[in-house]
Amino acid sequence: MVAGEPSLHLPLCISLLIAALLCCATFGCTGKSAVKPDATVQAYADRGYAPGQRFETTATRETWTIDSEPVDVTLLVPAQTGRYPLVVYLPGLGESADAGLVWRKAWAQAGYVVLSAQSTRDGPAVWSSSRARGGDFIDIAKDAFGATSLAARTQFARGLLEEASRRNHTARDTAVGRIDMTRVAVAGYDLGAQTAMMVAGESVPGVEAMQVGKGVKCVIALSPYADFSGMGLESNFRSIRLPVLGVTSAQDTDAYGLVRSAAVRRAPFQYMPPGQKYLLILSGAPHSLLAGVGTQTRDKGKYTADQGTPGSQGGVEPDTAILSDEATVTDGRQRPRNRSSGAAAGPGSSSARRAKEVAQVQSVTAAFLDAIVKNDLIASEWLSRNAQPWLGETADLQSK
Repeated sequence: MVAGEPSLHLPLCISLLIAALLCCATFGCTGKSAVKPDATVQAYADRGYAPGQRFETTATRETWTIDSEPVDVTLLVPAQTGRYPLVVYLPGLGESADAGLVWRKAWAQAGYVVLSAQSTRDGPAVWSSSRARGGDFIDIAKDAFGATSLAARTQFARGLLEEASRRNHTARDTAVGRIDMTRVAVAGYDLGAQTAMMVAGESVPGVEAMQVGKGVKCVIALSPYADFSGMGLESNFRSIRLPVLGVTSAQDTDAYGLVRSAAVRRAPFQYMPPGQKYLLILSGAPHSLLAGVGTQTRDKGKYTADQGTPGSQGGVEPDTAILSDEATVTDGRQRPRNRSSGAAAGPGSSSARRAKEVAQVQSVTAAFLDAIVKNDLIASEWLSRNAQPWLGETADLQSK
């Protein structure tokens, strides 16, 4: 592949895009409308970024002890023998360690060990609490994103990295033993994005700053969080010291009712100091698409859509992320709920549009990881020269 030219490798997202379009057929797309988006989206994805090698992957599940708490850990590992950089993925509020598979699998196929973990207090149990049953979602979210919870999650992330390093040195014949701990990235969605920004160096009053080793190279924040209720927002992000990629959209409000303006999520990028900082803004992706937790399941060759509450995985690995947010009102209180968008999620939306947005996130995040973690000059060149022409008018990649 020649620097500065569009990638000719088969992109990682093709199989996921095809799955999305098959899902569209399941929901009643017929005739030319079911065929034309397939060819259009695949042709578009062909021009996106793809690493030079696509790896088959294997999945393992382990139980680690972090700060005396048993924690479920999932790992996706390239099947080919070797040592690979690590991506630590931190799920969103109410999600399990199985969340974000659409992103995690793409990164593993690009040649990374991807480790995902969620503390019990922030996992699916959140949505079965008495407060959740009473519809008190906005107060649950306020507490979860508050300083006390953030301090606990920062400590959890620190403990997770320390445990990964310990196991890496003591168990060379395991999946964790194949990690190159000198090349580490931390990614997170929603609540996990807030934690990931602490890894990057964000300064929050009342929360101890997180010191990380030289091995941690960068951070990806899917749906970044910023709180405009207090003062000193600029100073919070001025201390960011690592390369950061933020991913958001013009529709990136949450179903909790906590973030009501998508523009808020652009604040971290605005106030960070320059130097390998990027912000990908999708035009219309819902907040839940950025979770990367599609719930499509194979059934006799067809794709069907399960419904669930935030964080539900149904025990089935998803094939694509084409979800939308929907808030129902019960007794005057908003109750967040995810809905598959095989049917239209909003004006002009379609499964092809969702699949295109998935491809955009996969390409840009993979290029960012390769450019920073692997010091890949071709990936850097793609980000600076090829990404925006490929994204076109449906997304904007900013950098400073």
